[in-house]
Amino acid sequence: MSKTIKILSFVLAFIFCGLFISACSSENNNIDVIPDSLKNEESGSPMLKVYNTSNKEIEEVDIEEYLLGVVVGEMYNTFEIEALKAQAILARTYAFDFLNTKDSKYEGADISNDITEAQAYSKENINDKIREAVSETKGIVVTKDGELIKAWFHANSGGITTLAKDGLNYNVEENFTKSIISPETEENSDNFSWGVVFKKTEILEALRVLGKTVNTITTFEVGEKDESGRAKTFIIGGEKINANEFRLKIGSTKLKSTLITNISVYANTIYIEGRGYGHGVGMSQWGANVLAKEGKTAEQIIKFYFDGVDLLTAY
Repeated sequence: MSKTIKILSFVLAFIFCGLFISACSSENNNIDVIPDSLKNEESGSPMLKVYNTSNKEIEEVDIEEYLLGVVVGEMYNTFEIEALKAQAILARTYAFDFLNTKDSKYEGADISNDITEAQAYSKENINDKIREAVSETKGIVVTKDGELIKAWFHANSGGITTLAKDGLNYNVEENFTKSIISPETEENSDNFSWGVVFKKTEILEALRVLGKTVNTITTFEVGEKDESGRAKTFIIGGEKINANEFRLKIGSTKLKSTLITNISVYANTIYIEGRGYGHGVGMSQWGANVLAKEGKTAEQIIKFYFDGVDLLTAY
C-alpha cells in the first residue's frame, strides 16, 4: 500500500470515528422529562393546560409559548440576550420539574400562573429579545447526574449567593447550589442595597402568626448567620425566630432579603437595612445580566451559579 493511500485511509477512519463519537454524544445529550400525560405539538413541544388566574380559565398552550410569558414575567425584557436565555433555560427546567413532581392546585390544569404555586407569568411586554431567548434555547434544561435540578433564581444576590438549605430552609440533600461571589454592585443593579421601616405592631402580628409570644420589642438583632452572611435567625424581644419564615410573614417585598447590614430599634418602629432582593439561592438575575455584558454565554452563566450541572435537550 502506498504512503498516500495509507494517509488517506487514516484520515477517513479518523473522520468516521469523529462522526460516530459526535452521534453518540448527541444521543446522550438528550433527556426524557416530558410526562406521559402531556400530548406533543407537531413541533415536538409538549402542550400545557395552564390555569389563568386573571380570567379563571384553563388555556392550552405550547410550553415554549408559555415560557415567553414566564421569562418576561420574571426578567426585564431589556436585559442582555444571554441573560434572558439563561432565564429561559431555568424557567423551562422549573416547569418540567413542577410537571414531574407536583400537581396544580387548580383542577384540570397542569400548572398555573399563580406565583404562590409556580412562576410569574405575563403576556404583556413580550418582545423580540424574549422570543429569541426562548426560541434559541428550545427544549434545553439543566440537570445534575441525569436529573433535573431545582432551578432556583432570584432578583439580586447583594453580591453573594447562598445554599438552598440556608436561603430556602430546603431540608432535602442537594449538591448543585453554592455560595459564590456574584458581580452585582450599587452601580450595575437595582436593589443591591435597601432600607425599610416597620411598625412594631406589624412585627408583633407577624410573630403572632408564626406562633411566637412576644409582648414588646425592645431588641431586634441578627442571631445565627450562614456562610454568605445572611441571617438564619433573628432574636426579637428575646425570642429566636427563623429569619426566612419571618421574612415571608412580614412581607418579602418589604424585607427584601435576609442579608442584613443594620438594624435600629426606635420607640414604635424598627429600621432595617440590607442587600439584595430574594432568597439568594441559584441564579441572580441582575448578576446574570452583568455576566452577559461581560461576554458570558447562557451556559456559562448557569454554570457560574450552579455547581457541576449539564445542559441537556428534552426535545
